[in-house]
Amino acid sequence: MNLCSQCGLCCNGVMFHTVRLQVSDSPKALSALGLKLKRKKGANYILQPCPAWQDAQCSIYAARPERCRLFECRQLQRVAAGEITETAALGKIREVQRQVAQLSELLARAGATNAKRPLSKRCEKIMAEPLDSTSDPAAVALREAVARAMQGLNAVLDADFRLVPLAVEAGPSPA
Repeated sequence: MNLCSQCGLCCNGVMFHTVRLQVSDSPKALSALGLKLKRKKGANYILQPCPAWQDAQCSIYAARPERCRLFECRQLQRVAAGEITETAALGKIREVQRQVAQLSELLARAGATNAKRPLSKRCEKIMAEPLDSTSDPAAVALREAVARAMQGLNAVLDADFRLVPLAVEAGPSPA
């Protein structure tokens, strides 16, 4: 199926901000492949965007972590079940990619330009900056636009891509 190579939302820091490793995963081997691992509360995590996502494909596909092997977004599941066509799923993917591009442009205008950080974390950075009644109205309007765009994107991701229960830790909830 061509969807994954057209999408990458589960790898590029849009849908998730971390991927928790499983017992069957070798942190040492994954680190050797270039993945940046973190450890929190006894669990190893890969930070997103995944450095193995390059040129619209996984550069470590054969050795990817277990959660990456098992994860299928709702679009992929619906195509596999015959509920929607691959063309319809690609249309939904393109819609989300447009939303991500618009949000990224807003974030760039607001100063959150580090594309090596997950989208949700870049939004959190902007939203955490203090504003008060003396703040520039344009800065307030830009922050409101970022908040609306992230809320809209999360609504689409939750409705059409993420799974319940989540197979991978989702942003912006804590890891």
